[in-house]
Amino acid sequence: MSEISLPEGFRVIDVIERRIVELDECSFVALSYVWGVDQRLSLLTALRSTIEDMKKEGGLLASQLPRTIEDAITVCIQLGHRYLWADRLCIIQDDADDKSNQIEAMGAVYLSADLVLIAAYGDSMDYGIPGVSHPRNLVQRSEVIHGLRITNLVREVEDDPLSVWDTRGWTYQEAVLSRRRLYFTNTRVFFECEHSVFHEDQFNPETNRDELISTRLTQPGDRSQFGSFVRHLKHYTSRKLTYRSDAYNALFGIYKSLYDEESTLVYGIPQRDFDRALLWFSDSGERLVKPSESQGVLLPSWSWSSHAGLSDQVRYQETAFYGTFVCWYSLDEACPERMKSLNTCFEPSLDNNWDLHMSIACSENCIENISFSFSRAVDSFLDVRQRFNSRWGDCFAFIKEAWPSTLKITELQRNQNDRIAEPIRPGVIAARCQTTSLRLVPRPRKSGLDIRNSKGEWVGEICGDEMALREEVISDHDTNREHDFIALSLSGLDITHPLSKESEKEKNYHDRRFNALSRVLVVNVLMIAWEGAFAQRRALGWIFLVDWAKLKRRWTYVPLQ
Repeated sequence: MSEISLPEGFRVIDVIERRIVELDECSFVALSYVWGVDQRLSLLTALRSTIEDMKKEGGLLASQLPRTIEDAITVCIQLGHRYLWADRLCIIQDDADDKSNQIEAMGAVYLSADLVLIAAYGDSMDYGIPGVSHPRNLVQRSEVIHGLRITNLVREVEDDPLSVWDTRGWTYQEAVLSRRRLYFTNTRVFFECEHSVFHEDQFNPETNRDELISTRLTQPGDRSQFGSFVRHLKHYTSRKLTYRSDAYNALFGIYKSLYDEESTLVYGIPQRDFDRALLWFSDSGERLVKPSESQGVLLPSWSWSSHAGLSDQVRYQETAFYGTFVCWYSLDEACPERMKSLNTCFEPSLDNNWDLHMSIACSENCIENISFSFSRAVDSFLDVRQRFNSRWGDCFAFIKEAWPSTLKITELQRNQNDRIAEPIRPGVIAARCQTTSLRLVPRPRKSGLDIRNSKGEWVGEICGDEMALREEVISDHDTNREHDFIALSLSGLDITHPLSKESEKEKNYHDRRFNALSRVLVVNVLMIAWEGAFAQRRALGWIFLVDWAKLKRRWTYVPLQ
């Protein structure tokens, strides 16, 4: 985890003197709550016009504070804590620079807090904390009757419309990044840290937190920074955002805590793992999502952010990753005439035996500038790997030879065929890549779509249910219609994937000694649709490498928005 520190100009509420103070270091409590709809316009918030008055002793009048923040002040006093951090009062909401700096340091704030108070019940900042300013509806009671202690079990109400804290996007990272959490629900208070949970109740059916939705920043099963990022992205995208423009900011603290300073987020995609991070797909795909803009924030179709706030989980294929077939480029701010590489800046994180598998892909002409021979009749897998490594040594040398670090925009625009060349916009990434056209066929009696070649033969699948795309294909009534696909990268399916023995033998690679690869090689592909001069992402899929090699492929430039 990278080193992080509190932001410059860090502010907290002095709950004794009831004012805002700026401190470099202090012991403080943070508040996590739902903003909701601001029904009282008079509620105090930090603005450039109000912050100076808020710094004066007594400047935070109880009558002007949202009830949830006022209740949090009461809790701090009762627990013996002097300083409280609440975003509404400690971030100047109409100062773009201050807001940006404070949001970027959100991870540091929650990691540094001694305790995080979580107002887990209520639909607005003015609801208050149950049990503080207003009584809870249900409490646990215990009576001794004839020598036997009788205690009622208090259970949370399912689908309670006021239990919204754990459905909101912003609150997810607040729970993940905090070390100690004190939850206030409508029925109980409970404390949680990384190792234990302690309930206010004497008897409680919730003995353990669900490990699948654990709020730990990292887990042993994650195996890598990217593995942790994927797990959090899955949970985060299942939540709602009041403003989709918050898609990146509400996850930035987690990203910042996982990755080092050199790696950046490119529209929500970690640049250090850019190729692997492109391989996301929506769980249900109930909507056909296009690139959009929300309050000046771009949500490109190729980024998971295009699905953020829609409560449709973003997932990743559980496959090995061996390398990319393309180099992606984005606008170079230092030179408007060119685009700079996004995925040759860092040595990629690849799975074991990447060199062997990429050498086979190169022999199938999957990378334009690299030729490599692999003959099943002559070579063994060991021979192929040795020749590959003797030529390049490591994956960074291989990448350097395969792709240039920059792309001229004029070169990209000249290759738009019959499409009218348009200026490259922010949020557009471009690459020279292999493309082909394939058919989509709905699977009978179950969700999902198969990918078939021009002969109608099954060659791969679309990832996820993609319900909206499936309905579109069904309503089209033309199973011979072809869709454009581009090759992204190389992965490996476990042999445990549900393939028949005959299919596994047909789809796998064998050397002259009849040894088979431990995983079946597949090409990760992106289905695209053209809108003028730019392509848009429609769906992620995969195709067996042996089948991809047989297809009629062409090299072209694709600007993706």
